[in-house]
Amino acid sequence: MHHHTSLREHLDELAARGQRPAFEVIEDPTLVAFAALLDESGLLALDANKRLRTDAWSPIYDCWTESQTTPTATVERFEAIWAPAWGGTDPVTGFRTGWDSALLGGTPTVTMPQDERTAALLMLVTTTFLHLSADRYGTQLCVRGAMEASGSRFRYVTLDPASLGRSTTSAPTSARPQRTFWPST
Repeated sequence: MHHHTSLREHLDELAARGQRPAFEVIEDPTLVAFAALLDESGLLALDANKRLRTDAWSPIYDCWTESQTTPTATVERFEAIWAPAWGGTDPVTGFRTGWDSALLGGTPTVTMPQDERTAALLMLVTTTFLHLSADRYGTQLCVRGAMEASGSRFRYVTLDPASLGRSTTSAPTSARPQRTFWPST
């Protein structure tokens, strides 16, 4: 898989240059579903990312998740490649692992794990989101996403707390998992 940085790493780079992106507060069914996925998983933090390969002959997305179970736990990364499935075909059939070759063709599909990693990646490949991120701080959730905007810009969004009927917020730094970038809301 090609090496790409996650949106968190991208936001960290922006912060290092003194640029703070503005997060738009929205009610969005994908963000609500991602919040529910984090709740059901028992994870502390879950990120899902996709990136279109620009050097491929057909649409291929590099996809990956990063998850964390406790504030001091190691971040676990899961990677897969996704190619759009034909109409009427389950999108999960587009996931593969390994390298594609212009000479030898694509890699075979793989059996994806039946857990939050696959569910998160399916949310990405079936929507316009490029990144989804959710973090838990006790009973509070912070859910964010990013989509492409005009040009090479991103539209950064955060879930409206009213969408969940409970508190969503950015927690104090001391309560956060060991992650690189924490935009304030």
